[in-house]
Parts: sequence; structure tokens; C-alpha cells
Amino acid sequence: MVRGDDGSLFGESPHYRWWALAVVMLSLFLPVLDTTIVNVALPYMMGSLDTNQDEVRWVITAYSMAFAVSTLASAWTRTVFGIKNLYLGSILLFVLSSFFAGISPNLNVMIIFRILQAVGGGIMMPLGFTIITEAFPPAERPKAFGFFGIVVVLAPTIGPILGGWLVDNFNWRDVFFINVPFGILSFLFTVFVLKKDREHILVPFDYAGFISLGTALSFLLVGLTEGERWGWTAFFVYECWAVAAIAFWIYIMTAFSVRHPLIDLSIFRDLDFSLIMVANFFRAVGLFGRMFLLPLFVQTFNAFTATDAGLVLLPSSLMAGIAMPVLGSLSAKGSDTFKRVLLVSGFLMLAFSQFLFAFLTNVPKMSQIIIAQLVFGLSMGMLNALLSSIPQTLVEPRYIGLASSLQSNMLQIGGALGVAVLGNFLDHQQADYYARYQSDVTHHSYFYQRVVDFFTQSATHGNVPDIQARVGAMITGTAQSQSAISGYNETFIAAGLMALLGIPMILLMRRLSHRGPAAKQTVVHGGIE
Repeated sequence: MVRGDDGSLFGESPHYRWWALAVVMLSLFLPVLDTTIVNVALPYMMGSLDTNQDEVRWVITAYSMAFAVSTLASAWTRTVFGIKNLYLGSILLFVLSSFFAGISPNLNVMIIFRILQAVGGGIMMPLGFTIITEAFPPAERPKAFGFFGIVVVLAPTIGPILGGWLVDNFNWRDVFFINVPFGILSFLFTVFVLKKDREHILVPFDYAGFISLGTALSFLLVGLTEGERWGWTAFFVYECWAVAAIAFWIYIMTAFSVRHPLIDLSIFRDLDFSLIMVANFFRAVGLFGRMFLLPLFVQTFNAFTATDAGLVLLPSSLMAGIAMPVLGSLSAKGSDTFKRVLLVSGFLMLAFSQFLFAFLTNVPKMSQIIIAQLVFGLSMGMLNALLSSIPQTLVEPRYIGLASSLQSNMLQIGGALGVAVLGNFLDHQQADYYARYQSDVTHHSYFYQRVVDFFTQSATHGNVPDIQARVGAMITGTAQSQSAISGYNETFIAAGLMALLGIPMILLMRRLSHRGPAAKQTVVHGGIE
């Protein structure tokens, strides 16, 4: 086969759109995988890189910050390089920085290459959304995003499992090296499959907007990720949020004074687009909040190892992987009413899957965990395809690239906020329940005296030293265990209630489909026109 003038072996094929989808799924699997695969390697990095727990966390934090900020520039850089060249460059940057991160001799070098790695991945993510949107007609986009959603739910799940296996059997540096062969494969696949862009209209870059909004996003994410460790009332956390608020205010002020702002705020005049972005936010809270809570839960009460805790997430990912393509295909043929019912049902199922962990009084059985995970996976199957495709469908063609960038950022912010809020809520609930249980059981309480009497009688048949100390330790252990379970109960209830907040957003939307036949499209700043 010979590549055509558009640079693709399949550019003239009636199935080109599916080849383009395969390119995006293969290439974006790696940066999404890297959001979780590195976590299990952090303890091993501390010894090799001669650092401590507080400092090594910046390997994760720097990646999250750079990933979010780099998405902001993806729409403009597309007009400079073209979508194919930029996508190839992003893959190459990701692969090279993965290799150099793997051979990093110290923490500072590691963080530098993690930032470069995130820049590559951060630009790829919204470009991937755009490639799918432009390759598929509006009616087929839910089906396409149904398949793409497999990457979104499966890659973060596989990350801890694969990372744990690599660390246990090989070396922690292999969590970076594994990106290299698969990255090269995706690079070659992109070279031969993806079409070149048409001509672009190059506009000035909004440097003030990029710096101010990038600063706001970075400090917001740092405040959220570090708040749980430092405490939400810590001065450092307040500083982060103050800087984020000031930087965002500066961006709002400058966005109306430049001709081509980084984010054209007029896009939010469309109420339906604004509502679907908020719904995406609550989806991210539910998805990443659940992925944060459940492994902690089973490690605490079921005594699972880190790898086994990661395997617990697998049933939901497999269920979502099966449901998303099927439901995406059905919703592509359905009316707005059908899509609305599907989305509302998805948020209800998401809340129900959280509530299944909300009324436990003891350690859950494995069957309980799997059933709840299957319900959760089905809810993701209902939500992901439509929530990923609707934002690009609602906006004017020239805003498709911008909508993709905003959606990527919304997932980042929603995920970080969900983990931070639920983690903080869990800590407070456990401490509150522990204090309550301890105060209910005093030396003069009926329960305490019965337990002391039991051990006193038992002591006649054996030597039980210091009965009161033994009883106190037993009661303290019981109070800790029950307060932890009660804390998780309350936190899963909170997670379920947050999921329900997505339903009003869907019900308030006037339309869930494209306006009409796609207009002739010409590439401009932020998308196509």
C-alpha cells in the first residue's frame, strides 16, 4: 500500500474513522496508564533516588500539574503544526521522556522528565478527543466514544496491577521503560494511519492567558492534592488557593481584552454545553473517588495486598468495557429522550453502587464487593460514551478543539477534587466516630463491667494479668475498627450523593444532539470551522 496525498494509508478507506479511533486508543492508553502505574513504585524510588516520602510525592504531583496545564495549549499548537505532526511530536516527547525518567540518577532529574512526559500526554489527550470527533459524523460519535471509554476506565485500573507486578518481579524503573516499545508502536501506527490537517489560520498566542490560567490550574491542583497531607487549614494550602484565585481573576480580566483568548469564554453562553461540562465533573468525582476509596477499604478490612486491591477494580473495568461499546451504539441511534434516560439511569446506578458500601457493619464478603463493582462498571458504561461525545457535538465546529481541552481539564479537576474531598471527609468521619464510641464506653458503663466480669471469671481457670488493661485494649481496638467502618459508610454515602448531583444537569439540558448537518469544516484556532 502507498500513502496518499493526505499522508495516510487508509485516508481514502470508508473505514478510516475506525483506524483513527484505533490510533487514539493505542496512543492514549499510555499517558492514562501513567497516572496510576507510578504510584506503587514510589517506596522503591526513595532508596534509589536518595529522597524521602514528602519529596518523592512530587513525582506524581508534577505530572498532574503539567498534564493539566499542557492541555490548555493544545488547540493553538495544532494550528501551528497540524494535528498529525503535533500528535506525533507529543508521542515522541512522551516516549523519550519516559526513557530518561527511567534512567534518572536523582529526584530533580526525575521530576524534570516527568513534567516533559506529562506535556506530551497532556497535549495528546484533547487532540485524541478532537481526532475522534472530526473522524466520525455526529450520529456515530457516541458509539466511537463508547469504544474509547475503555481506555479511560481500563488504563487507570491496570496501572497499579501492572506496576506492582513489574516492581515485584523486575525493577521499579520498568514502570517507565514499558512505555517505550508500546510508544514506538503507536508512533509508527500514527505515521501510517492518521491524515494530515488542512490549511490553518494562525492566530497570536495568548501568553498572558496561558500563564495566568496555567498558574491557577497548577496551584488549584497542588492545593487539592497536598491538602490532605498538610491539613486543610495549613498555611501552605491557603497560599495555593489564594494564588489560584488571583491568577484566575487575572485571566478573566485579560480574556476580554485580547482578540484570540486562550479559552473563548463565549462558549459557556451555551447553557447546554455548560451543564454537560458540570455533569462531566461529577462523573470524574465518582470515577476517581471510587478508585481512591475502594482499594483503601479492602486493604484495611479485607487485608488485601496492594496488588490484590488493584485487582478488585478489574470487574468494574471489564463490565464498563463490555457495556460502553454496546450502549454507545444504542445511544447513537436513539433520540434525545433515550439519551437523557440513559444518562439519568447512569448517575442513579453510580450512586447506587456507592450506597452498596454505605450500610456495612462488618468486613464485606468478596461477593458483595464484586456485585457492587459490576454495578459501578455498568454505570460507567451508561455515562462515559455520551458524556465524552456530547460536549464536542453541542458546540460550533470551530470550538471542537477547545471543547476537547476543557473536557480533559474537567476530568483532571473533578478527579483531584473528588479524591481530596472524600479523603478529607473520611478522616474526619473516622475521628468523629472513634471519639463518639470511646465516650460511650467508660469504666462505669454496663458493657465495660460485663466484659471485666467475664475476664475475671475466666481468670479462675488461668492467669490473666491486668484484666482492666486487657479489656481497655480490646475495647479500643473494637472502637477503632467500628469507627473506621462507620467512617467509610458515611464517605460512600457522600460519594453517592455527589453522583446524584449530575442528574439535575442532565434534566436541565434542552438538547443532547448536534444542531443539524455538519457544515463545511476549515481548521482554525481551537478547532475547525
